[in-house]
Amino acid sequence: MRKLLLLSLLVPMLALAAEAGQGETLKQGLMYLGAGLAIGLAALGTGVGMGHAVRGTQEGVARNPTVGGRLQTIMFIGLAFIETLALYALLVAIILLFVK
Repeated sequence: MRKLLLLSLLVPMLALAAEAGQGETLKQGLMYLGAGLAIGLAALGTGVGMGHAVRGTQEGVARNPTVGGRLQTIMFIGLAFIETLALYALLVAIILLFVK
């Protein structure tokens, strides 16, 4: 948690330092880095989350096949919520790239 807080404080300071005198290249580079990290980490996290959700559903159906339909419905709702997180990260990446 502390590392995330430190990182969230460090990146804006670097961007402000870039505005102060380093030129536009450092600022653009940090924006591209932030956009890449946003979508890359989100894709990694959502992929792992979806894999765990599907694995859990398959294990549940294997143990009790009579509740397979209910488990599948719940899994699809959970996958939709997980995919929403990836879409939010994509939105953040697009904002970082196109807002100056």
